[in-house]
Amino acid sequence: MKGLQIVLLFVVLGCSVQFSTAGIERRISAFNIQTFGKTKAGKPWVMEDLVQILKRNDIILIQEIRDIDEIAIVDLLDDLNADTGNQYSMIMASRQGRSSSYKEQYCYFYKHAAFEIVASNEYPDNKDDYERAPFNVHFKDLGDGKEFVLSGLHAKPDDAVAELDKMPDVYNYIISSLGVSDVLMLGDFNADCSYVGSNDWSSIALWTDQRFNWLIDNYADTTVSTTDCAYDRFVVAGNLNCYSASVFRFDEELSLSTFDPKDVSDHYPVEVCIS
Repeated sequence: MKGLQIVLLFVVLGCSVQFSTAGIERRISAFNIQTFGKTKAGKPWVMEDLVQILKRNDIILIQEIRDIDEIAIVDLLDDLNADTGNQYSMIMASRQGRSSSYKEQYCYFYKHAAFEIVASNEYPDNKDDYERAPFNVHFKDLGDGKEFVLSGLHAKPDDAVAELDKMPDVYNYIISSLGVSDVLMLGDFNADCSYVGSNDWSSIALWTDQRFNWLIDNYADTTVSTTDCAYDRFVVAGNLNCYSASVFRFDEELSLSTFDPKDVSDHYPVEVCIS
């Protein structure tokens, strides 16, 4: 089954933390911040805008971190905590990439009063299927005890079809290694335009395997520039209740300090509610 799982009752209310018979609602985001390193972190107006974007969420997957010293991401966490009253912690993957001169890292920011990390791992990419192997984190919601895994992927653009086709193997690995079948895969999948065309979907097991439900429509636009591409996605498996998946157009929703939103990123974050 493809498409959005929508709980109509919460379309207007959104998913700020509320108690209901369905449990506690949280907002999860995936954001490719585009070459995030010391240069971008050295622009106070950009960091201010990033804080405004990130603090909407309970967990955020941050992608395309490019800072060998790992200073920029700590600065961003410090700025976020200064604004929110020390609400967030982080967990970071190793630097990945086939090229010695170009490597990236994944990082999750999460509200430490709302979640604890049970375990984490990076997919053991023994066949070299991925430029940046998925980063899997097993979270436990401290409010209702719900446990789930987030599996972050920034797909290599030219290999997006092949990498997405192998994601069911990642799901199977998560079940065997972490013992959890409720999984949300998220990130910049480069799943549109010249990288994944209409004729490619039948070759992508993550699309054809009925265990997986794609939550961001193929007609969505997750790019800040004049392109119209649904690169950034959520794919859910198991019994995790996800709804209201959307693209957060920060330049339209927030009063930003940055004149050009592309100074923040060339991607919009995608957001989804869980309960």
